[in-house]
Amino acid sequence: MKEQLHANKVQLTYATVLSWTSSLGMIFIVAGYLVYVFQLLPSAVSPAEIATQWHLRASEFHKVVPVPSGWDWVSQLGRGDVLSYASIVYLSSVTMICLAVIIPLFFKEKDHIYTIIAALQVLVLVFAATGIISGGH
Repeated sequence: MKEQLHANKVQLTYATVLSWTSSLGMIFIVAGYLVYVFQLLPSAVSPAEIATQWHLRASEFHKVVPVPSGWDWVSQLGRGDVLSYASIVYLSSVTMICLAVIIPLFFKEKDHIYTIIAALQVLVLVFAATGIISGGH
């Protein structure tokens, strides 16, 4: 006999948020790419210049090409190259968004262990992304 599986409210919410945020992320990726490649906004680095520097390590690349480092890109969102980068940053934060949305559901269901685990995952991701706690780099 075939066993039927049913998703609970938390799983369905996570899946719905994941679907919407990742779909939106893919739209942002395509839009950012098109804005950059067709140079619809000014960029500090042209696509042709980026292509000639792909062989460099990140540390060397930053010396040769004027790209923002760390969170400096946030203040430069009006540039095509930075807007393309921001779309990737958004897509990489989708998991954090999904977890943040389900934390209240875990709490409402009095599922304290999962509430704590999800909250700690979000905190670790936020700390990692912001560089608050870094390994000395």
